[in-house]
Amino acid sequence: MKNRRIYDISMGVREGMITWPGDAPVKVQRVKSMSRGDRLNLSRLEMSAHTGTHMDAPIHFVDGAGGIDTISPTLMIGPALVVEMPGVKMIGENDLKNAHIPPGVHRLILKTDNVDLLGKSVFNESYSCIAPDGARSLVDMGVRLIGVDYLSVAEFGRGDEVHRIFLTQGVVIVEGLDLRGVPAGMYHMVALPVKISGADGAPARVVLFSQ
Repeated sequence: MKNRRIYDISMGVREGMITWPGDAPVKVQRVKSMSRGDRLNLSRLEMSAHTGTHMDAPIHFVDGAGGIDTISPTLMIGPALVVEMPGVKMIGENDLKNAHIPPGVHRLILKTDNVDLLGKSVFNESYSCIAPDGARSLVDMGVRLIGVDYLSVAEFGRGDEVHRIFLTQGVVIVEGLDLRGVPAGMYHMVALPVKISGADGAPARVVLFSQ
């Protein structure tokens, strides 16, 4: 890793951060405090499993499927391609063809016009996302991990089909990536979710190493 630039593309978890509509807001409570006379500082954290940068487990949309702890780390570590998709709201099969993604890419991160939305405190329903035909195209291309720069890979209010296309085919979904300042290109990716037994998702720390 010597002389490689490291990009931390994870969102910071904090109170007041953007969350999916209906999800519990983030709460960070200091339950023990040295300033109050306790011998240590200790915090309690309350949030959705799909807060900030996170991964979806198959069970999120496929009842009876595996939890986040069943996803192999081999899918989450390795070469990853960042592709810019400016000006596209619904990324479909033709958009992906026009992106000229080379064969053999197994981890793909899509950098869209969402790049400036994650820092906002108000959720935006008009984010860029992947259309069902785009999801099927990615599966056919052999993509095993797909990363996006907003809180969902699919259209707001209509996310079931796209999620199921990916999750039933063993494609890892990583959402909420902060791609500001990350140029398009090939990287080495490390993306590890919190190992919560049976969970439908989990927050993740995701980093890219320049080639």
